[in-house]
Amino acid sequence: MTGVDWGSKEVKWFNGKEFGLGTPNSKSAVLGLSSYGLLTKEASFPLCKGRELEKLVLNEVIADLGVEKEEVAVAFCPIKREKVGCTFHLFIEKRESLRAIPEKLRESSLITSDLIGGATAFNLLYGEEEGVILDAGSSKVAVYRVLGGVPLEVEVIRKGFKEVEREELLTFLNGKKFLLIGGGALNGEFKEKLRGLDFELPDFPPFGKEAPLYFNAFGLYNFKSSRCRALFHRPSFFSLEFLERHGGKLKFLAFSSVFSLFLITAGQFIRLEAAKRDYFSLKSEIKRELSRITGEEILIPQVQIPEKVEDLKELEKLLKVNDKSVLVYLRAISESVKGKVNVLEVKGSSLLDQFTVVGRADDEKSFREFLDSLKGKFKEVSVSLRDKGKFKVNLRGIKVGAK
Repeated sequence: MTGVDWGSKEVKWFNGKEFGLGTPNSKSAVLGLSSYGLLTKEASFPLCKGRELEKLVLNEVIADLGVEKEEVAVAFCPIKREKVGCTFHLFIEKRESLRAIPEKLRESSLITSDLIGGATAFNLLYGEEEGVILDAGSSKVAVYRVLGGVPLEVEVIRKGFKEVEREELLTFLNGKKFLLIGGGALNGEFKEKLRGLDFELPDFPPFGKEAPLYFNAFGLYNFKSSRCRALFHRPSFFSLEFLERHGGKLKFLAFSSVFSLFLITAGQFIRLEAAKRDYFSLKSEIKRELSRITGEEILIPQVQIPEKVEDLKELEKLLKVNDKSVLVYLRAISESVKGKVNVLEVKGSSLLDQFTVVGRADDEKSFREFLDSLKGKFKEVSVSLRDKGKFKVNLRGIKVGAK
C-alpha cells in the first residue's frame, strides 16, 4: 500500500521504504486529494454508523448546497457521541476532482482528503495532544486544528504559498504555535512571511529535511492507524485486479457453496418453511401498522414509504424548515452593537456558520460591551485585529435560541 498526496500541481508518495514525486507505480494506494476545493462542516445525526447514516449525510449535503448527488463526493468521521446519535465532521468534494485521477489508480485506491493524512501523521508523531497545522501548498494554503487525529476548524485559502499574504494567515492562526508542512515549508521567501511567528518544521526519518513535503503522504501510508476513516471512494470488491489476483480462491468458494446446497437436510427444510411462515405473518403485521400510522392503505411498503418520505422532504424544502436564515446572524450582530461602535462590514456564510465583522469603536468600554454581547450569542468569538479603534472579529456557530 502506498500513501499518495495528490496535490493540484505536484504528487508526492511514500510506500514505507521509498518516497518521491510523480504518480507512483502502485497497484493499490491510499490517496489524499488536495483540499483546494474542499468544503467542511459539522453536523449531528441520530445514527453513528451504517448505510442509512451514509444516506442521511449525503441528503443533508445536497440539500444544503442545492446540488445533485452525482456532483459531490462526501466523506465523514465521528468527533463526538451524543445522547442520541453522533456529531460528525463532513468533508465535501466535487466529483470532477476524483475524475481527474488516472482511472487505473482511482479504481484501485482508497480516496480521502490530504488533511486526513496530515492529521494522522500528527497523531502518530505527537500523540493525542492538540495542535495546529499550516499546510502551505503551491495552489492552496490550509490551516486546521488537529485533536485526537481528527482535522477540525478547517480554513482553506485558495491561493498558493507564493501568493498568500501574511495578514490572511494571521487571521486564522490567532497567535497559536503551529506545525508548518507542504512545499512552502521549504521555501525561504514564504518562511520570511512567517517571521516572528511560533512554528515548527517536522524532521524525521526517512525524509529528514524533506519531511514537510512528504508529511501528508506519510500519514496516508499509515491510514490504517487513522482516527478519521473518512473516504470519498473505496475500491470495488469485484474489481478486475481483485478477480485476477484471487480468481482461484473464488472458483473454489463458488464450487463449495454450490456443493453445500445438496447437503440441506429434511430438518433444515422444515425450519426454512417455518421461518417463511413467520416472515409472511410479520410482513402482514408491518403493513397493518404502517397503514394505521400513515392513514392510508399500505400494500407495497418498499415503494409507498419512500414516496411518502420524498413528499415530506419536498414539503420541508418548500417550508425551509431547517434553513437558518442569514437574517438570524445579522440580527444577533446588530443587537450587540452598543455605545460608540460602528460596524462597517459583515461578511460570511450561514451555510458554513461563520462570519467576520469589521468596524470601529471610539473607546475600549464600548468595544468590550460589543464583544461580551457577541460572546453571549455565538459559540466562538475571536479578535483578529484591534488597531487605533479599528477591529475585526471572527464569529463561528450561532448559539441555539439566539435571535
